Amino acid sequence: MRRSLRSWCSRAVATGAALAALVAAGCGGEEGGEQSDPFEAVERSEAASNQRVRAEAAPRWERVVTLRGTGETTETVTIAPGAIQWRVRWSCTEGRLQVTQTPASGQSRPLVSEPCPGEGRAEAIDSGERRIAVRGEGAWEVVVEQQVTAPLAEAPIPQMEAEGAEVVARGDFYEIEKRGSGTAILHELPSGRLALRLEGFRTFNNTDLFVWTSEARRPRTTRAALRSDHTEIALLKSTIGDQNYLLPEDADAEDIRSVVIWCEPVRIAYTAATLER
Repeated sequence: MRRSLRSWCSRAVATGAALAALVAAGCGGEEGGEQSDPFEAVERSEAASNQRVRAEAAPRWERVVTLRGTGETTETVTIAPGAIQWRVRWSCTEGRLQVTQTPASGQSRPLVSEPCPGEGRAEAIDSGERRIAVRGEGAWEVVVEQQVTAPLAEAPIPQMEAEGAEVVARGDFYEIEKRGSGTAILHELPSGRLALRLEGFRTFNNTDLFVWTSEARRPRTTRAALRSDHTEIALLKSTIGDQNYLLPEDADAEDIRSVVIWCEPVRIAYTAATLER
């Protein structure tokens, strides 16, 4: 039996040094001693990897800076180390627009060189501090955005904590088609306008998710959510984290009984929260 185990371990070492290191505890030891599970380290590694994945939100674009003007300008920006990629979205009115980026250490690289009027975007993948230089003959706008997977951490809208503001209703998210957790809080601002805040929010990673307010008391199925009167508020900012949404000016708190997270590509309700007053 020990000969078979040693033979198996030898083949594992030949297969790859990484796997050999993980099973080494099961390949030696004194005769009659305890043999450790050769897959225990692998399982621990997989669990840690899964935990890291669960801590990442679905990729989203967030604004770094918006530049507007005529003629020339230069701005230093910092792209987060964990950003997947970044881009500039541009538009211009006349002449020609040129945008270049220069890393903290390195040569300038062209991003945009296009005739105007026009609009478009250009992508890059390197991160860190860089100088963005813009040159145009007419009016132009350049928006720098980065794509990230870090959980969102928006502070409450200042008006939510101002004198005269109040919490109208709140409720915890529950599963419809996908798991959801966290709390939806409906605020009435001093101006009388309504705002929605999601705190400790988390749901299944995907893109093209939307926030709905619904007249349904507690939708339990996609059909129930879809058939109930509802209002699409905005694209969900992040699948993980704290976030705020300003509701339409004509929104009535009495008509908002729940919040639904809707997935448009497959047309299913992911999760919902019943709002209790």
